[in-house]
Amino acid sequence: MRRQLTLRQVEAFRAVMLRGSISGAAEMLGLTQPAVSRLMRDMQDVLQLRLLDRQGNRIAANAEANLLFEEVQQCFVSLGRIERTAQEIKRSWHGSLRIAAMAGPAQGFLPGLVARFLREHPETFVALHNHVAVTTLERVSLRQFDFGIAYAPPDYPGLDIEPLPRLEAVCAVPAGHPFAAKQVVTLEDLRGQNLLSLGARSQIAVTLEAMLRVAGITAPILAESTASEVLCRLVGQGVGIALVDPFTGSAVCDPAVVMRRFEPRVDYAVSMVFPSGMPRSRPVEQFIAMLREAATMPRLLAAAAG
Repeated sequence: MRRQLTLRQVEAFRAVMLRGSISGAAEMLGLTQPAVSRLMRDMQDVLQLRLLDRQGNRIAANAEANLLFEEVQQCFVSLGRIERTAQEIKRSWHGSLRIAAMAGPAQGFLPGLVARFLREHPETFVALHNHVAVTTLERVSLRQFDFGIAYAPPDYPGLDIEPLPRLEAVCAVPAGHPFAAKQVVTLEDLRGQNLLSLGARSQIAVTLEAMLRVAGITAPILAESTASEVLCRLVGQGVGIALVDPFTGSAVCDPAVVMRRFEPRVDYAVSMVFPSGMPRSRPVEQFIAMLREAATMPRLLAAAAG
């Protein structure tokens, strides 16, 4: 059976050519000189080609060796590229996490979760961008982000959609208001109260307005903002009462604002969205596991009440 050329033989040949001697090659490869000499003899036997000529006590590469060395160098350049590519893949596997989210999660909830994630995974770079729901869906579907949090129809093209556990809006009340002493604020409680609204594009605001209309309850709206965080600041100034998303509610640190459960419940139906057909990296899986644990209504309500 014809013997085959081995990578170790080629490595020895390359080292000899680069260092110009058997001793130099042995030092480069961490081998003994006899081991390198044997590898070179075996290589020449396999190829049936003399590559080194002896000149006294020294060896010298001949013309055939120089021609072969050019090809060997090209192979090692390719191996180097493979190694660099593998390192880049490895870095991306644990090196970055790109998140897009609506205002409530992005501003009120995710920063604390990102901070916790970075303490546990300091080698990871995290980008957290705040977008309206439509933009979040579009940019995730175009693979500009690893995942997003937004209102999402079940059939949005280019996305894998995973609804978060059932969440509900919470009621932000001034700390000095009589409702602050209640565990639950009801729809009837809102009769005659000054309200702050998230506007006509908000799922929460539209649902609350419909409930008030059906119940025949009048409650003037004094101010509007598309951000729950802004409404909470207005609540803290004693302007009125607001129904806000639970993510923002759980993150409010203003002692002038208290969060209370609202009945009947107003669903906050948001989902995690991922680019369809794209494998999830390790940072994504790690962060999503953390998010699923934290984004449950009892935990969010407990954080809001605290």
